[in-house]
Amino acid sequence: MAPLKKLTMRLPGSTTNLGPGFDTLGLALSVYTTVTFERLPEKRAAGQSLITLIGPAAQSLPDNEDNLIFKQFRQNYSGPTDDIALSIETDIPLARGLGSSSTAILAALWAAQAFSSSAAPDRDQILASAARLEGHPDNVAACLLGGFIVSGYRQKGNRAICQRLPWPEQWRTLVVVPPYELSTQEARRVLPRRVNMGQAVKNLQRTGLLIAAAVNQDEDTLREALLDELHEPYRIHLVPELQALRRDLASTPALGCVLSGAGSSSLVIVHERNHAEIKTYLQHWAEKRQHKPQILDLRVDTKGLQAQYE
Repeated sequence: MAPLKKLTMRLPGSTTNLGPGFDTLGLALSVYTTVTFERLPEKRAAGQSLITLIGPAAQSLPDNEDNLIFKQFRQNYSGPTDDIALSIETDIPLARGLGSSSTAILAALWAAQAFSSSAAPDRDQILASAARLEGHPDNVAACLLGGFIVSGYRQKGNRAICQRLPWPEQWRTLVVVPPYELSTQEARRVLPRRVNMGQAVKNLQRTGLLIAAAVNQDEDTLREALLDELHEPYRIHLVPELQALRRDLASTPALGCVLSGAGSSSLVIVHERNHAEIKTYLQHWAEKRQHKPQILDLRVDTKGLQAQYE
């Protein structure tokens, strides 16, 4: 087989936790990063661009060797990189709890394997490596596989393990994206080192109920299951929109509102029959805020990472 010259990947963003499923539940969303790796005919000349950034959301990314995708690619690829060029296009808001770093890590690991061997990249191995780099498997598993993902670690070897479950097609996702970033590190710092048994048991119960609600398409159970006591109470002061959204959505037919990942975005789940009403409500709600958030109208991505080889 001829050496790979060009690889283009399309990777979905994701939301995680879904309330009580801390570091466990993930949902791939129809917002994407597209990354192209291309092997040039000769080494890059002095001053020649390493990375081309496409679109407004990508412009805040480094276009040099400090870029996360290139750094991880170079660390995991044994061949030369001075004849490699990248282009990155994304519509995933950065540092907003929508899995932008997971798309970067997976793109780098997939490309490193693809350029190293004529065999297809090993999804299990890539998932294990990506989960180690991210520190938890929920975002990377959803991005890699698509759909609704339950994830964790094997008892031996500390390797990620995940299961993909059906997500009701009628349950739509609206994301409220504020104009400020929130790093995962900052959101993790506010979490307590210990929680009491009662809190842990309640979250276990609700996580189980949430999974069952999705599989059985049970709206009433979903509404009960979205409450969290392990992370959202400690992060809510970092994301003031979440409390305001919950209060204002209480009188609407929305199925629930949770923090998206570690924030700063909030995820609103709504049935298809009420989708237009809640979307319009949120758009008007956003217009009244001092710092106007963006409203993303998304579906659940069911394909995960898609790659094209040349």
